Amino acid sequence: MHSIFAHDAVDLHLHTLASDGRWTVAELIDYLATKRFRVAALCDHDTMAAVDEAIELGKKYGLVIVPGVEVTTRWADRQWHLLVYGVDPALPAARAFRAILDELADRLWAEAARAIVTLERNGYRLRALREIVGGRPLRPHHVLLTLIHEGYATNLATAHEITKRLGEPMTVDVPLARVVAAAHDAGGVCVLAHPGRDDGAGVLTEETLERMRMEIPVDGLEAHYRSHTPEQTETLRAWCARFGLLASAGSDSHAPGHPVDPIPYPAVSIAGLLSRFAIDVLSGEEETEHGAVAEQASSRAE
Repeated sequence: MHSIFAHDAVDLHLHTLASDGRWTVAELIDYLATKRFRVAALCDHDTMAAVDEAIELGKKYGLVIVPGVEVTTRWADRQWHLLVYGVDPALPAARAFRAILDELADRLWAEAARAIVTLERNGYRLRALREIVGGRPLRPHHVLLTLIHEGYATNLATAHEITKRLGEPMTVDVPLARVVAAAHDAGGVCVLAHPGRDDGAGVLTEETLERMRMEIPVDGLEAHYRSHTPEQTETLRAWCARFGLLASAGSDSHAPGHPVDPIPYPAVSIAGLLSRFAIDVLSGEEETEHGAVAEQASSRAE
């Protein structure tokens, strides 16, 4: 059991070079330690490749790293990003969840490889691809970044338009119900990512959440998110209270300053979720008592 204070900094949605981020694990952990974060979660897209390294590095700084991954899922004819926390893929109980990540890895590689062939047949030269992949598993975002690097597109959206126009949408996801069931079997907690962000299919509505919950037992909502307005956060927290869901908080930082640096959310704002990972958030009164005990111990030592 870890104990932290109510206003200690936490951020449960961070990305690294293991997926489409540009943080190395060492750089990210060093940044978090320097800024005095106490709890963080790496949630790379569809992979947990960076988690073990982050956990080990975090121990050096007293930084608790919650295992995480952002899984691309589908429900009701649209994609939903699902943050899955607390799964150890090496455990026997996680076999089904591990199989989902393996399947996603294979499908993502195949989609990217097919898109490369199509692009080159249509005159697009991808000279920087090897450098951008950098020895990592090939993924669709590497193809899109290469199109930007070569000057064919200005951002990820316009790069994706090129591949879609050529019949290569590079869209890979798995059913939401399957992911939630496998995650729960492995002892994981499932939180809908950035529910107030409109990625083209609209934001989450209360009616949609109610329908989803009738079919699939998701555990929580990322109520605190970098682009959510205070009104959205308040509404999402109210929905958590109504439906018995856990509130989470994450910046979705992908690199230094991109789109933002990690955000120091106060631990008390997601105390219920942290308790699921054996992290106890001390109340103001408990914090005062803890400080008094520490001060007395220090005085005795002197």
